[in-house]
Amino acid sequence: MARQVEIPLPAALEELRSLQASAVALVDVEDDHLRLRFLSSSHFEDEGSTLTASEESALNEGGVEDVSDEDVRIVQAQAAAAYQELRSTSLTVEEAARHLAVNASRIRQRLGDRSLYGLKDGNTWLLPAFQFGSSALVPGVSAVLRRLPTDISPLAAARWFTSPNPDLCTRDADERPLTPLQWLLGGNPPDAAAELAAAL
Repeated sequence: MARQVEIPLPAALEELRSLQASAVALVDVEDDHLRLRFLSSSHFEDEGSTLTASEESALNEGGVEDVSDEDVRIVQAQAAAAYQELRSTSLTVEEAARHLAVNASRIRQRLGDRSLYGLKDGNTWLLPAFQFGSSALVPGVSAVLRRLPTDISPLAAARWFTSPNPDLCTRDADERPLTPLQWLLGGNPPDAAAELAAAL
């Protein structure tokens, strides 16, 4: 079971009017103090919409119980942990520049034209590692990145690229589903993955 520690809300946080009771924070232990970074739900939400009132009513009538607040908090904590993992394994602009043997301004330019995928961490950009191969970009990944919806969360994007997709299969009798990354790394045309990305 995960350890839980409750402490009084520090005075510094009481002054943050935008802080909600259900806020999710990442806690970094730094020597003798803690650094709290509060996350917007857009950092880790996987879905762009919630159930309508009629959909919730239909589920309840079918015997599906409401999700408890505690269950919601557990899911949020798991998503926040996944976001932290995505963040900690991402490359900085400078690291990406060295990896691709270009200068940092070229990386920022490619973030702007969406041929690279990045997430904002404060005032800096981080580039998730899934789009990079051992010494270059994953072949064809830029064409797919450009087709991702602009409002997709970083977690949802990373999960889509690394989850088997029934519309991307091996070209043999088994027709085994491939992840979009496997599809691209196998030398398949990126257009098929790009069309799927656009439909997210």
